[in-house]
Formats: sequence, structure tokens, C-alpha cells
Amino acid sequence: MANTPESVDGSFSLFYQKAWAWLTVFPPEGKGKPVYPEEIENKMKVLKIPKVPTRFLRELITTASGTPERLVEWPEGDYLIATIRVSVDEVAMSARMIVDPPKKGAAPPTSEEILEALDRQNIVYGIDHSAIARLVASQDYGKSIVVAYGDSPVHGNNRAIEYHFNVNRGKPYLEMEFERIDLKELNFIENKLKGDLLASLAPPVRPVNGSTVTGIPIPAMPAGESATLFAGDNTVIDKEQGKVFAAVDGNAKISELGEVSIESVVMVENVNYETGNIHFDGSVVIRGSIADGFIVEAGGDIQVGKGVGKAVLKAGGNVLLKAGMSGNSEGSVECGGNLFAKYIESSKIVCRGNLFVEEAIMNSQINVWKNCVLNGRRAEIIGGAAIVGGSLWCRKLGNLYDAPTFVAVATRPPLLLEYREVKKKLTALEADLDAAETRLAQFEKIVEKGHGEDEKILQAKTQTAEQVSGFAAEIAELQSKLPALRENLVASRDCLLVAEDIIYHGVTIVFGKQEFRVPDNGLKKTILRAGEREIHESGYNHWEKPKIDFND
Repeated sequence: MANTPESVDGSFSLFYQKAWAWLTVFPPEGKGKPVYPEEIENKMKVLKIPKVPTRFLRELITTASGTPERLVEWPEGDYLIATIRVSVDEVAMSARMIVDPPKKGAAPPTSEEILEALDRQNIVYGIDHSAIARLVASQDYGKSIVVAYGDSPVHGNNRAIEYHFNVNRGKPYLEMEFERIDLKELNFIENKLKGDLLASLAPPVRPVNGSTVTGIPIPAMPAGESATLFAGDNTVIDKEQGKVFAAVDGNAKISELGEVSIESVVMVENVNYETGNIHFDGSVVIRGSIADGFIVEAGGDIQVGKGVGKAVLKAGGNVLLKAGMSGNSEGSVECGGNLFAKYIESSKIVCRGNLFVEEAIMNSQINVWKNCVLNGRRAEIIGGAAIVGGSLWCRKLGNLYDAPTFVAVATRPPLLLEYREVKKKLTALEADLDAAETRLAQFEKIVEKGHGEDEKILQAKTQTAEQVSGFAAEIAELQSKLPALRENLVASRDCLLVAEDIIYHGVTIVFGKQEFRVPDNGLKKTILRAGEREIHESGYNHWEKPKIDFND
């Protein structure tokens, strides 16, 4: 009989759950057709469910209420159930679960069954019951979900220091994955006003043990000694409250001794004939530019908002050139920290930290104690010489016209510069010695020809002989230094040279004593490293970038 609004045929469902076959019978409504025992028996045969008396089926049909009823024990039906896969991470601080859907004829998994599966894997701590309930309700099978979380221990701390200013303004850029630095946003000066809170002692932290998801406790370390606040220059301390305040306006920083201090800051629009040269113990902020021929010296940091030309900058800390530098072979920068610049052209750089350049280094003398990274759109080094104590990273080295470009990587600049200076002096002295020996031989011939009584000739001969002896002594002294200097030119194998695009033929590359010869057609997408006997070359893959250690 077809179903009508007044009549609905009866129906039933068979499913496996917990070693039993279950039967649910839905009675007919109105004049609907009832369920017959034969229909149920036929379905039981298909599913291979053990037989039950027909009389028992009739009773269940008669009392049908739409609720599941145990029909018969059926342990063989477990092949139909959902598969529950549980995995634990290496440190047992989280557990994940994937539930594969049950086969036709089995009931969906219940929260109780999922908890039993976790218990079998010894997952007893941090169980996320709400996640399990959502999975059961949504029946969202096949997806990996976290069902348990461990707790990390809370280590005790009597009283730690909280700083209310950025204590390491270079760190975000030292840990970068070579994304572009926006020099307009970069700022090493953090001005605080008189009375501003600089540092305070946080409340003590009570140690709390943690636990893995398998219930193994992770002991917390007990509280150590309380931290101590040290008030440096231009600050005042409230020992009772454990707070340090600024006593004057200026740049907040921490000294090498751990003292919170305020550094005076000079802020000018431009450096020119109105200001004269600047020599200051603190930091200097120049919003505009520095006129040619002027000098800016700072014990702290130097920031320049616009371009720098034939000027001299010396900083004990960091230098930030937001618009770059065109030194025209007379401009120079020397800094004890990191140097950031948009570009560097025809300048001399001495940087005892890391050098970050956005676009290009052109025809400049670069000495960097740590790493040199170019990471802008161009990111190229053309002409000049770059001596880098750590790693060098760029897109292009040299240019199509084979501009002579010298690059030394993985060797501290003072070592290589001293070695090159000795070699340069040695070459010059050897040329002077050759010339002096030639002159001495000429004087000796003149004397042999009967002019031995000419005092001027004898005096010139004696002076030339003294020169020959002096040059020979200097050469011998320098030659005695060379072996030790050369022995120290050992390139670190942890450092590398990365050229994301190309290295042109005109580039000379050295790692310590080892020299790499670029082929006539150049090299594309290259990584170079120092080996035991030679420089090793490998390809650069944008998706598997090597790492540079900026903390060395």
C-alpha cells in the first residue's frame, strides 16, 4: 500500500553494536502495511546474523516502539564497526584520532567506544570530551582531530623582571625568513618620557607540574633566586614596589651589565653648517639628511631619514640609513652593531654586526664581521670588494659586463685584511728591492770604470746598498709572518654564499684560503660552502631555503 498522509508503512533496521545484533522496528501508521518476520529474516541472512525463533520476531514486531532492542549475540559482526585510529606525538603532549566510517550494518561509534579506544592506548589525561562529542554528533569521519592535550609544567619563579620597552629591537629582523624589511618602519630608538615605567618585578610564580596525555607527570622546576632590578643612568628605582622609572626623557635600553638606563638622544632635522659636526655619547636621530663633508659620531645608535652622501658616520651601536648612501668614494660608515640600508654606493663600510641591504651594494668596500643579507627586488652586489665574516645572501653577484667584484666569505675581516695588507706590502717591497739592486749594480760598474774616488758616487752607492739591505730585512720579516696569517685563514663550514639568481664571470670568490672560479657563462641559482679541500657548489631551491645563524 502506498504511503499517504494518513498511512505510513512500518519499517525496521538491523545493526551491530557491542557483540550483539540489534533490531529497531517502526510500527505502521494509519492503514500502513506492517513489518513481516520474513523481511527481517531475509535481511539477517544477508548480514549472516544468527537465526532467532520467528515467534520472537513477531513479539518484537507486535511491541514495536521505534527503539533498538537486543536481537541476538553476534560477535562476528565486529568487522562492520568503525575503525578508530589513535596516534600520540613524540613527546606525548597531544593525541590525535581518525575515525573511519562504519560499514553498512553497524551503528555509528559512540563517545563511550571512543573513550575505550583512547584507554587502550593509555590516553588518560587532558581528554577533550567536547571534541569527541562533536565528532559523534557530526559523524565527520576520516579527519584527524586532536582529542587530548598534555600540560606543560609551569616552572617556578620568585620574581622575574618585566620590561616595559622593547629590549632587543634588532631581533625580529635577525630571525626573519628573508622577507623584505620595511626600512621606513624600522626604528632603533624607543623614546620614553620622564616618569615612564621602564621595568618592574613581576609577582612570584608557583611551580605547577605538567603531564603527558599518557598520565606521566612532568615535574616543574622550583623557583630560583629572585631577579634583581638595576637602575642605570638617568633612572630612579622604587625598591619597595620593585619598579624603575625614567628620570629624564630619552632612549630606553639595557646596558651590558643588565642595568636599565635612559640614553640621551639628539634629534635634529639635518646635519649641515647650522649644526656642524655631531659628537655625542648617546644616540642621534637625523630626520632629514647629512650634508657632504660632515661627521656624525654617536656612542649609541644613528638613524638617518634621508640619503647620505660624502659624510662620515661612526656609531657604537646600530646604524639605520632609511634612504641609503652614495658616498662618491669619500663617504663611510663604521658601527659596532647592525647596519640597515636601502642601498650602498661608492662607500666604505665597517660593520661589526650584521649588514642588511634592501636593494644593492655598488662599487663599495664592505667589511662585515657577521652576515650580509640583501633581500629586496634587486638584491645585487656589483663591483668593489665585500669581506664577510659569516654568510652572504643575495640575488645577483657582479653584472653582464664582468665588473671586477671580490667577495670573501666565512673569514673575519681583520684576519683577511691583515693577510692582504702584508701581501700588498711584500709585493711593493719586492719591486723596490729589484729597483734598488739594479741601481746598486749600476753604481758598482761606474766604480769599476775608474770613478771610485768620486765621493758623490761612493755616497750614492753606500746609500743604495743600505736601501737594499733594509728592503731585504723588511721582506724577510713580512715573509716570516705570512705562514701564521695564512694558517689562520680557515673558513667556517657553517657559513655559505647564496645567489638566488646568478653569479657573473667577473666575480672572484674566496672562502679563507680557497678560491672559487666562476665559469665563463656564470652560475645560476647557486649555494657555495667551504669544504676540507675545496669549495662545494650546490643548487638553490626557493622552497628549501638554507638557514643562516644570526646569533653567532
